Amino acid sequence: MADLVQRLSKKRSVEKEKEKEKEKDMEKGQKHIDQLSNLPDSIICHILSFLPTKLSVATSTLSKRWKHLWTAVPVLSFSSAEFIGTLGSFVDSIGKFLTNFQAQNVYQFTIDFKPFLEVDEEHLGTWVAAAVERNVQELKLSLNFSHVPTVRLPGRLFACRTLVSLKLIDNIFIDLPENVCLQNLRTLQLERLHYANEGSFNILLSGCPVLEDLVVERILDDGILDMVINVASLKRLNLKNYEANDHGLLISAPLLERIELSQKNFNVLNFQIDSSSLVEAIIDIHVTCEPIEAFANLEFLSLSEFALFSMAFHEFHNLVCLETTTSCANWDDLEELLHGSNNLKTLVYHIEVPILHRGHNCDKSFSKTVPNAKFLEEVKIRTSSMLKKRRRHIRNMLNCPRASTECQIRFFLDSTGKEYRF
Repeated sequence: MADLVQRLSKKRSVEKEKEKEKEKDMEKGQKHIDQLSNLPDSIICHILSFLPTKLSVATSTLSKRWKHLWTAVPVLSFSSAEFIGTLGSFVDSIGKFLTNFQAQNVYQFTIDFKPFLEVDEEHLGTWVAAAVERNVQELKLSLNFSHVPTVRLPGRLFACRTLVSLKLIDNIFIDLPENVCLQNLRTLQLERLHYANEGSFNILLSGCPVLEDLVVERILDDGILDMVINVASLKRLNLKNYEANDHGLLISAPLLERIELSQKNFNVLNFQIDSSSLVEAIIDIHVTCEPIEAFANLEFLSLSEFALFSMAFHEFHNLVCLETTTSCANWDDLEELLHGSNNLKTLVYHIEVPILHRGHNCDKSFSKTVPNAKFLEEVKIRTSSMLKKRRRHIRNMLNCPRASTECQIRFFLDSTGKEYRF
């Protein structure tokens, strides 16, 4: 009996200690909350702007001090992936939030719909209008519906004078009025959209007089035949998964500094680039193209394995850095490109299967090709961990004669990016 009383007493003392620890933790948490509550509203709202809007609203339950702070946060982000419930309740929650929202200006406004959900044009138009009325600067609409027709956006969006960044992704139909005025827009992202005709795309670009960054991802039957990108202020252009069949592409951008071009199909790519400022290009095309005059001044060039084959006979006399993915069987293409790049300082190439590939010895091909580049200062070879098993071949590559006495050959692991030393 005495043992039982002793055990019960010990159990109670342990429980009391746990309760005391919980009270201490609650006091500490309350102190942290109190410290935040002492900050000015503007700083608290800035902190809340880094949270999804759903979590920002949840802070209203912390204390009276926090009850209405979320209504002044200038960053709004609504994602169906973060919402548990029906589509109707999700749409209603956005409407209720915007009704209670008090901030006069919105910095960022994001709507992100995932597959199997859809929204009608009326609700979407109401939300966009609310953002425009509050002088939105960055707007992103991602409508990743799986089986529904495209939706139109309200015309007033394309007359928003405060907009700096506009990103439109999936299931949006672009049918614009003749007058588009996005006078402060600098970043425009158009991915997998449908256009009423080529005129709508041209009108959109013509209404962006200070546009600097443009991303376009086309899909088949998007309403455009020959795409014309005529933007005098454009500095960076990214054409992703450009599925254009045999249609043309004309780029007129005299200030263009950087271009990314990806085309996966094997149809003829007929394009022209009018730019004398282009210094950087990332090319992943699977078709042969004629030499492009605008590429003559490139200083940095990144080529996929297919693009290396397509552009092997081009000349790049100003090229300083070349990055490419190749196999041992494609050394001839690399050799041709190096012959036309007589100012090259750095070569970076990726080999997925090192040393032995399709019956070719990489070390022998390497010794005939890369060391002949007279101005080369550095060769970076990025590959898999399999190179550890080919030490003899690696040493042959490291010890091969070089036309440039300053040329260093270094190996890096693709998985980590760290240099591998032998």
